[in-house]
Amino acid sequence: MKHKIPKVDNREDILISNIFGLFDLMNNKYVLEIISTATNIDGKTLEKTLENKKIKNIELWKKVQYFGEPDIVVTLNDNSFFIIEVKYFSHEHNSKKEVSEDSDDDQPQEQGQLEKYLNIEIDNKKSDFIIYLTQNYQSLKVIQNNKQNSSNKVIDKIYHIHWNKFNEFFNELENIQGIEKNIISKLKEYLDYKSFSYWNGFKYKAEYKDLKTEIGGCYDT
Repeated sequence: MKHKIPKVDNREDILISNIFGLFDLMNNKYVLEIISTATNIDGKTLEKTLENKKIKNIELWKKVQYFGEPDIVVTLNDNSFFIIEVKYFSHEHNSKKEVSEDSDDDQPQEQGQLEKYLNIEIDNKKSDFIIYLTQNYQSLKVIQNNKQNSSNKVIDKIYHIHWNKFNEFFNELENIQGIEKNIISKLKEYLDYKSFSYWNGFKYKAEYKDLKTEIGGCYDT
C-alpha cells in the first residue's frame, strides 16, 4: 500500500491476513513444513508430530465461546487442530496481565493467554500444543521464566518460532514456477519489508578484490 495506511501498517491483524492470505492461495502449502521447526523450552521440535499430516483448513480469528478469538486455528486431516498465536516483537504473551508490544518486562506472570488457549475444545478435542509466532528473540527465554508458575506439562506444549524462519524457508526453495513462484515472491517481499529476515552480511557493489583496504599483517607502533 506504499504507506497509505500508516496507522494500521504495524497491526498484527494486517500481518496475519497478508501472510496467511497468500498461503491460502497456495492451499496452505509449506505451512506445516515451516511450523514443524518450532521448538519448546527443551529444544524439541514438532517434526515427528506433524509428519505425514496435511492441513484440512486454516481459520483466522475463529470465535470460541469463553476463550475469545485465537489468531489462527489450523485443522489437520485427522481432525486434530492446533493454534498459532501471533505477535510482532512483543515478549511471550503467556501472562494474565496484558503485555504491550513495546514491553520490556520479562518477569514471570500468572497463567495467561497461551495456556488458556490450550484448554480450547473443538468437536470435543483439545490441541496437544500451541505455536507462538513472533520476532522477539527473548520470547522462548520468557516462556522458560514463566515455568515456575506453570506445570511442566503445560509449558512443554508451548512451541516458539521466529518470523525469520518463514523467509529462510522461502530462500531455500528451488525450481518454483508459475503462479506459486509469484506468490512466494510476494511473501518474501513482504517479509523483507517487515525486516523479518536473518542478517546475511554486508553487500558490496564492487568485487572484494577491488576494495581498497588492508586486512591483517603486522604494524609498527
